[in-house]
Amino acid sequence: MKLLLIAVVISIHTTGFLTAANARCSPMYNGGYGGSGGANVQQKWSFNPKTNSCESVMVHSRCSRGDNCFPTEDECEDYCDPATQLMKQELQN
Repeated sequence: MKLLLIAVVISIHTTGFLTAANARCSPMYNGGYGGSGGANVQQKWSFNPKTNSCESVMVHSRCSRGDNCFPTEDECEDYCDPATQLMKQELQN
């Protein structure tokens, strides 16, 4: 039984089953630094495919989901996090 579990874990890891985020969630958003002294900078969230998690980014203008930029961490995770996507699929089935 343990060998079967190990085989499943290795299979999932090597196929990228849990590491494949939505294609629009890559690359991580780089919104710049705003005006002088960081003026007009807002905190947003972007999915980092290297860490498979949403991270805080500072932006100087509007950003969109298509640019991998979200107003809240929850929206970022809902749209990009592979574990959240897997749970959504399981709930639909």
